[in-house]
Amino acid sequence: MRHNSFRILLLALIVLASVPSALHAQGAGGSIAGVVVDTTGASIPGATVTVRHLGTSAMRTAISNGTGNFTFALLPVGPYELTAALAGFETARVPNVVLNVGGDITLKIPIKLSGVAAEVTVSMEAPLVETTRSQVSSVVNERFVANLPTNGRNFIDFVLTTPGVTKDSSRVGDISFAGQRGTLNSLVVDGADNNNNFFGQTLGRTGSGRAPYQFSQDAVQEFQVNTNAYSAEYGRAGGAVINVVTKSGTNDFHGTLFEFYRDKSLNANDYVNVINGRVKGPYHFDQFGASLGGPIVKDKVFFFASYDGQRNTLEQAVILNTTGLPTDPDTVAGLATLQALGQSYGRGQNQDVFFLKADGELSEKSRLSMRYNHQSFTGNNQENGGTSQAEEHSGNSLVKTDTVSGSFTTSFSSTVFDEFRAQYAKDSEPGLANSTNPEATIRTVAGGATFLQIGRNSFSPRETTINKFQIADTATFIIGNHTAKAGFDFNKDNILNFFPGNFGGVYNFNTIASFNRGKPSAAGESYLQAFAGEGTSGATTNPDVGELGIFVQDEFRATPNLTINAGLRYDYANYHQPSIHNLDAQLVAANIDTSVVPEDSSDLGVRLGVAYTPKGIERTVFRAGYGMFYGRTPAIAIGTAHSQNAINVQTLTFTGANVPTYPNAFLTIPTGGVLATPTIFVFDKDYRNPLVHQASAGVEHGLSDDFSIGLAYLFVKGTHLQRSADINLGTAVNTPYLTDSGETVIVKRYPATRPFTNFRRIIQFQSTAESNYNGLTLDLQKRFSHNWQARIAYTYSKVLDTKPDATAVVAGGGDDGKFAQDSRDFGDSYGPGDADQRHRLVISGYWALNYAGGIKNGVMRGILSDWALSGILTVQSGQPYSAIIGTDINNDLNSRNDRAPGFGRNTFNYETFISLDPRITKEIPFGGSGIRLQLIAEAFNLLNRSNVTNSPVNGSAGVRNNYYALVNNVLVKQTNFGDPLASAGPRIVQLAAKLIF
Repeated sequence: MRHNSFRILLLALIVLASVPSALHAQGAGGSIAGVVVDTTGASIPGATVTVRHLGTSAMRTAISNGTGNFTFALLPVGPYELTAALAGFETARVPNVVLNVGGDITLKIPIKLSGVAAEVTVSMEAPLVETTRSQVSSVVNERFVANLPTNGRNFIDFVLTTPGVTKDSSRVGDISFAGQRGTLNSLVVDGADNNNNFFGQTLGRTGSGRAPYQFSQDAVQEFQVNTNAYSAEYGRAGGAVINVVTKSGTNDFHGTLFEFYRDKSLNANDYVNVINGRVKGPYHFDQFGASLGGPIVKDKVFFFASYDGQRNTLEQAVILNTTGLPTDPDTVAGLATLQALGQSYGRGQNQDVFFLKADGELSEKSRLSMRYNHQSFTGNNQENGGTSQAEEHSGNSLVKTDTVSGSFTTSFSSTVFDEFRAQYAKDSEPGLANSTNPEATIRTVAGGATFLQIGRNSFSPRETTINKFQIADTATFIIGNHTAKAGFDFNKDNILNFFPGNFGGVYNFNTIASFNRGKPSAAGESYLQAFAGEGTSGATTNPDVGELGIFVQDEFRATPNLTINAGLRYDYANYHQPSIHNLDAQLVAANIDTSVVPEDSSDLGVRLGVAYTPKGIERTVFRAGYGMFYGRTPAIAIGTAHSQNAINVQTLTFTGANVPTYPNAFLTIPTGGVLATPTIFVFDKDYRNPLVHQASAGVEHGLSDDFSIGLAYLFVKGTHLQRSADINLGTAVNTPYLTDSGETVIVKRYPATRPFTNFRRIIQFQSTAESNYNGLTLDLQKRFSHNWQARIAYTYSKVLDTKPDATAVVAGGGDDGKFAQDSRDFGDSYGPGDADQRHRLVISGYWALNYAGGIKNGVMRGILSDWALSGILTVQSGQPYSAIIGTDINNDLNSRNDRAPGFGRNTFNYETFISLDPRITKEIPFGGSGIRLQLIAEAFNLLNRSNVTNSPVNGSAGVRNNYYALVNNVLVKQTNFGDPLASAGPRIVQLAAKLIF
């Protein structure tokens, strides 16, 4: 079956490659089309239409066809001038049409009869309402990217100003579109795939609590956010596709120098610190850099380069609760050792980013663009963190990415175009260790909270490195009223993953005295260590992935008022298969094969969209669309299936005389150890890639040339969504428990004996999760005119799901919280999704206060001139969280996902989130030199709201969510349920200076 699929794909690839190609595909541009008409509105064929980029003077020419229509595809973004000329008619000139990324501008250019040669300027701008667009998408333009405040200068944060989007509370740095998990999104930069397919995030894992950004904000021109029913050109995403365009040089030299400064002295104290009586910790950020762009050969070859650096200092507080400790000699001595190790320590996020881009207009018919970006990040002590983690239990997180991409655009004629793209990217993310000692977890009582963790982290040092290769080509033919497209996109990710979980040894002590003696010998104490199985690659895996996508798309302008977009896309992914087949008799009998990762060959998706403008109402468009979208399987799951099969990794438990004394560990597999009952990870034989059905309907109306209002309904149904589920469970028994209030509650409890007796947990990667999203979005936009632009984006939505997740790959740790509570009853977890947010309002705007030009007094004019205000106001209802019990009450060997009896999933919500983030800018010009100095002051959370939410560091709960504690088999209600643990941050003030020339 797989061989036949490849033959079909290769045949299709050959056919596509033999066809001339083009279009405004998922590359870095858009298209300008229109019709030439006379004064009566009749179409004019044979007119010569010329489009010229105002920055580079690049020109293209087309002849209006028999119906007066013309199309310029594959244009770079930016400002254009259009002219239309025909013998016997005055030449019409449209002076300034701004094309945004993904834009599909349609113009009507009137020309009139003339007895003499003449030129008439047609006063018009690009229509604010795109009447041929059927998908739900938004553009964050260059002015907003340059002038809106952002904490950390990660441009992707501006996505949050658009409707239908919120932060994904399940994993730091992810963004949720239409309630879907962040792993289903795709980031495209200059037409190149910019995704880390191992972790299911962007290259460099920006915003994930590690690297703050991969591309400098000053290197980004603008981007488009495609959120629903978008074209077949875009694939490998069940959520949104973010299409980014980086800056290019022009015929004029332009550059910047900048410094952004944040410091503890400018900030308020965090709300959680205040209620716990703690002072502000160290906090210092410096972000600085420069950019320069201009011509290499005027009108022909251009360059743009930038550098962006960041240095910062943070603090990790370590809190040791010594209340009620015994005073025996071992406890006293052990406490002294732990207090010396458990000092608060510094953390940091230091980064350098270099960017270089060259664009060449080789001729009027061809254009070449090349881009290189380098990112080097060191996260000091970012490998682990928390108030019970010693500094030696952390280590530096490193990220180094290099991307080289290029595109070659050719216009074979005014109706046939081609864009070829290629990329090489390397994303290397090693994690270092601060100690060579084994990990040790010390508690003060058996089963109690962790007092301190010391030694090296149990999975450090580690490494994940991806080498990505991509080639793609898109073809377009303009045939009458059809713009037909076809293309392919091939990605190959060669992946090295080294994840040595428990290879350095792991000690568990239930008392400080036991730790001081160095021998974990009491009940519940243990020492375990993992080793590479003989003849295996151990903790090293190569979960390589090859992806091929093929699409066809047709934009059919059935009438001047009706556009139909129809497309078809096929995606196929090939996975490097595991080499180990665990032939355990119980697994074989159940047809569980650890050597197979299923490859889904059925990912064929249709796309259909309609855009209709009623006659006589040119500023109104009704849109509707539907599409089937397939997401990726993150290779972190594939790599886990490669190694966690009970053969690659052998974990031994040692007791009695065989236990080493801390901090000793074994160099090779010794005798005397007992092979721990293993937990394995395996793919469900029926596993399929996630499928998301998207549908939308809406209307957009231009209130004027500069104002538009849009209302849309979005429906998203996720099927075959990923999850990890334990299939080694017997039949649950209803078990009564008594609460401290005298109430009896029933808990479904699993028996201790597992169906597969040779295994502890058998965690299966499944595609059995589902979701349903319904949303209404209101989008009011004012484009820049009369010195200001603004956007109001409101979303009213609801998402229900059965707790999907594609990244639960570590058993017994934080990933256990990502599991559904009952792996044999997923309906039990059906409820509000983790990213559910009923109301979200974002107001963003920029206002240039250029009103002092008429003041006669030069000093006063200088003081009052050239000010600007901008900002973002976010008001949103709190996302949900569950009441848990914090112990394995259902006996499924997972203590992190057990809800408090009597409560459904996500029945509580955080408080309403409000953040006002303003910026004020004073610009000081230096005579007529064109050099300007901007002085900037901005604040984040100006009102200093508490904004209790999930931890911004690790995504853990922002409140104490333990509703009950199980004490002597009685459920005791906790009085501190709901107490805050984390906030989105206090008021932070940032000062900046930017020299623009």
